[in-house]
Parts: sequence; structure tokens; C-alpha cells
Amino acid sequence: MSESDFSGTDSLTAFNRAASHPNPAYDFLTGFAPRKLKDLLRWSEYLLYNSAHIYAALRKFGELVVTDIEYGTSNDALRRKYRHLYDKTLKIKGALLRAALDKHVYGNHFSSIYQPFVRHLKCPHCETLVNINNVDYKFELKKLAFLYTCKKCKKSVNGKPVDRKLMSASKIHIIRWDPKQIDIEYNPITGQSIYYYNITQDVKDKVKAGAKHLINSTPMEFLENIRDNKLFRFGQDAIFHSKVASPSGIDQQWGFPPLASTLKLFLYTMVLRKANEAIALEHIVPMRILHPVQQGQQDISQMISFSRWQDEMKENVKRWRRDPLHIMFAPVPLGVASMGGDGRAMLTLGELQEAEKSIMAALGIPQEFLYGGLTKAGMEATLRLIENQTQNDADDMNDLLQWYTDKMSKFLSWESIDTKLSPLKMVDDTETKQTIIGLATGQGGTAPVVSLTTMAERLGIDLDDEREKRMQEALDEAKFQQKLQVEMQKMQNTLAQQVQQQVQGQSGLNYDQQAVIAQADGLVQQLIGLDPNTRRSQMHSLQVEDAVMYAVVVQRLEELQNQQTAQAKAQVTGGGQLPPM
Repeated sequence: MSESDFSGTDSLTAFNRAASHPNPAYDFLTGFAPRKLKDLLRWSEYLLYNSAHIYAALRKFGELVVTDIEYGTSNDALRRKYRHLYDKTLKIKGALLRAALDKHVYGNHFSSIYQPFVRHLKCPHCETLVNINNVDYKFELKKLAFLYTCKKCKKSVNGKPVDRKLMSASKIHIIRWDPKQIDIEYNPITGQSIYYYNITQDVKDKVKAGAKHLINSTPMEFLENIRDNKLFRFGQDAIFHSKVASPSGIDQQWGFPPLASTLKLFLYTMVLRKANEAIALEHIVPMRILHPVQQGQQDISQMISFSRWQDEMKENVKRWRRDPLHIMFAPVPLGVASMGGDGRAMLTLGELQEAEKSIMAALGIPQEFLYGGLTKAGMEATLRLIENQTQNDADDMNDLLQWYTDKMSKFLSWESIDTKLSPLKMVDDTETKQTIIGLATGQGGTAPVVSLTTMAERLGIDLDDEREKRMQEALDEAKFQQKLQVEMQKMQNTLAQQVQQQVQGQSGLNYDQQAVIAQADGLVQQLIGLDPNTRRSQMHSLQVEDAVMYAVVVQRLEELQNQQTAQAKAQVTGGGQLPPM
């Protein structure tokens, strides 16, 4: 932008001649504004890392739309495969967060998927294939030659590179392309674009130097473009471009960086910060001046030696710094004068805060969103506004996620499914959640209308994980009951042995064996006729009251049950029927 850009009319020209400032739209900071899109992208990077407000706001706004992933398939095995791929292998939510950050900073995000392959070298004589990682070759970029000695035919050959697809999900990589290195050939009639990548000089230098790590894993098309010093052209649907909508008068193939509107505001804050820095260095800390105070009409210079007074003052100050209780004696009164120290009144903190608020307003971000305090009670309308404002970003992230899924399924030969992010709900709609729960559980006597999977996703619950936890809890409970039964049986056997020893007189206690057994048999007959719950309650009471009698009852009850089981088996073997229990 220059002054000539605003001087197209006669009236404006006349105004320029009459005004002291010829062009009101051209100020000091305008001279620092970039003129080219790629320069604006570099300025956007600078603003991101040099403004705490912009950095925090863009990070929070980008993270806002990246929610949990919903997998649109009824195949549990396929859902688990995609979930493991996205959650454990690719960390897809992190990739989406980085994509959202690129879009908010540059106004554009370019990404592709690196499909792993293994490069082999083929001998032109014996046609032996060998993994390039196992070959000590010499690479010549001008001829794209891989010179090595074939181990089979023992000849020095120029191997032909053969790339084979590597079906390994762990080797797949999501590439983020630097927008500053991208060129776009755009047709405004059809709206179609062809994308080119300007390979960085650093990569070119490493390939020319023979860096095998790059050469072994870089597609041959890249190596050919490095050799020919040409731009790399992306294939059809090989790159995904999400962008911020720009006015029709600006390059439509590019998204316009949102930070462009904050550039002059940011430069203005830098001017204020620089001014505050100068004020702080010069005016914040005052300089103190000690001087003797004149009293009456007598000349103080006739009373003391100023050089000796100065030396004494320096020495006493040193002593006072070492010992705060030091007392100084002076022949004349002392005075203290200050110079500076008025910097606080000169600082431009208010203007700086207003400029930072203007930056947030230019980005369309409420101040409460950055500093906190955004609640449903007081800011429901603002929350709803942010939710609508971020809907376009959420749609772009869903398109990118589905593009990733289609590419992954095609490369890995998996069945393609629909994937999307859970809807962003900044306002907690409790009534809607209750309605969904009712439709899923069939409350009110109606048949379920909504699936449990949909209900769990709306509530932020992973249904598969919950089922795994429920199954594990059931198994743990069964193991606990089994272990409890074993321990109780051991305890019962131990008590029975003790009772038997006591009855035989080994324990030194005087028990009437026949009376104890007769009483135990009576209790057994009573317990047989009770239901299991009542029987357990009676046995527990007996154990508390008389452990010896409890052990005898357990033993006699077990003997009776074994006897009935033996009789039942004998009748079944003899063709009879089981007696009623």
C-alpha cells in the first residue's frame, strides 16, 4: 500500500494538497505491512510466537472443535481396528489439532498421507532384488543412479529402483505441508486447483550430499524434481486443502490469514511496549541524592570539609548496608533529594490493554473465553454465538477426518466407514440428554428408538470400553466367590477336625459325644426343610453362638448330602427314580 493507492480522484488530490498529513490511510506502521501473501504468512508466524494473547486464543479456539471421534459402523471388529489406528498409531486428534492451528494462523492447511513403501534395487543383469537398506551404494543425482556391486553376479551395476507398498499401519505418516512452499494454479471458472510444492533447499542439499535416510524413503518423483530443479506437482486428490474463506477480490485459491487484521494492532502494541521499556529503564527507579542542609545564615562550607564529609557518608552507607542497626553521627543535618521515579504515571498500560482487547475483537474471540469466567448462567448467548462461529471449522475438520479415513481404507484394503467428530455443545443441554436417555432405554413403556451407542456417544461414554469393564468386573466377582467358597470349606474342615478331636477327649474338654451328635442331627433335620437363604442365616447364628456345634452340624449335613447323592446315583443306575428332596 502506498500513497498513490488512495489518490485516484481530483477531490482526494485537492484534500492531499490542503491537509498537513496528505494520506490519512498511510501511517507510520503501514510502512511495515507486507505486500505479498507469502510475506503475510511469515508475519502470521511471527505474531503467533510473539503475542501471548494471539497464541493462547488460537490454540484454545483450535482445540475447541476437536472432540471425540464417532465411527459409523455396526461391525465391532472394524470399529476397534479404526479406533486403534487413530488413537494409538496415528494420534489422529493431535493431527486434527495441528490442522486447526494451521488454518487459524495461515488461513490455510495442506496435508497429505505418506504411504510407506520399501525400496529395492534390481540388478540389470541377474535381476536380483535386494533391499536398499542392505546395500552400500553410491547415489548420483544427475543420473538418478544407484551404483553398487551385485552380490550374486559380482558386477558393478546401476540398480533400478523398485518400490513396493508396505502394508503397515504403524509406518503411515500424516504430512503437514508448509503453505509458504505451496503454489496453486487456479481456474476461476471451474474452481479447480493444481497444487505444486517447492522443495526446500535444505532437503535438496541433503539429497545432493547423498543422505541415504532421505534417499531410501523419498518417492522417486521428488528425487526427479530435485534433479531437474522443478516444482513437485501433486496428483489428483493427493493433497487436502482447508482454508478460511476470502473475499472474491483476493486470490480465491488461497485462504486469507485471520491474523492479517491484527497486524497493525500488534505493531501498535509493540510501539507501546517499547515506550514502556524506555520509561521503565529511565524513570521507574529514582536516583537518591544526599546533601548537607544549610541552617541559618552561617556558611556551612566554613564549618565542614565537603570532601571529608563525602568520604564519611560513603563509609557510613557501607556500614549501614552490612548492619541495618548501624547509627551514623553527622555534624550537620542531612537532606535527601530524588531524581526520576515518576515512571508509573508515564506508563501506557491502559492504552496497551485496549489494543490487546482490539486484537481479540479482531479475531472474534470474547475476552472471557481467553481469561475464563464464561458460564452458562451469564454468557449463554455468547456461548451459542461461539458454537455457531466454530461450526464452519468443525465441518472442515469432519471433511479432513473423512478424507483421512478414505485414504487409509484404500491403502490398507479395509472397508471404508463414516467418521466424524462428536457435535460441539458448549451449552450443556440437560433436557436433550434426558430425552435421548429415555428414547434409548424405552422409558414410559415404549420401545427403544435410539441405540445405546448413540446415547453413549452423546454422553461422552465409550460403550466398548464400558462393556469390557463390565465383563472384567463380572469375572473378578466370580473369581472372588469361588475363592471365598474354597476358604470357607477349608475353615469348616478345620473346625470339624477340632470338634472330632475334642469329642475323642484329645483337647481336654468334657463333651458328651453322643449328646452332641444327637443334638447336631436334630438341627440338621430342621435345616434341611429350610430355604437356602434362611439356612445360611441359621448357620451363621450357630457359628457365632457355638463354634463346636456349628462344626458338627456342618459335618453331619455334609454326610447326609453325600448319602442322598449316593442313593440317587444307585437308583439311576438301577433304573429307578430319584426320591423327592
